[in-house]
Amino acid sequence: MNAPAAALTPATIFANIELAPKDPILGVTEAFVADKNPSKVNLGVGVYCDDNGKVPFLECVRRAEAQLVAKGTPKSYLPIDGIATYDQAVQLLLLGEGSPLMAAKRAVTVQALAAPAA
Repeated sequence: MNAPAAALTPATIFANIELAPKDPILGVTEAFVADKNPSKVNLGVGVYCDDNGKVPFLECVRRAEAQLVAKGTPKSYLPIDGIATYDQAVQLLLLGEGSPLMAAKRAVTVQALAAPAA
């Protein structure tokens, strides 16, 4: 059985914030998507793609990466569950002080790498 939405939405610092006006830069992307011209070029927000819609591995990035690897600095992994203090800070920010979800240890924060667009 699902709880009512109101029961799952605790009061947070975001509760009384008015929505900001639409971002005009993101509007450029919306206009690009809506444009039916097959020769259109997206010069707005996003990443560079070649004529096949693929993100190329730029030579400047390849060289920068090689320089970093050549330094030979050690790499280590974060703990498997991420950084606990970060998780707690995110939960506090989103759920608010005195959150019943946090008190009951029912809130979970997941840290993950972003996957490239397919």
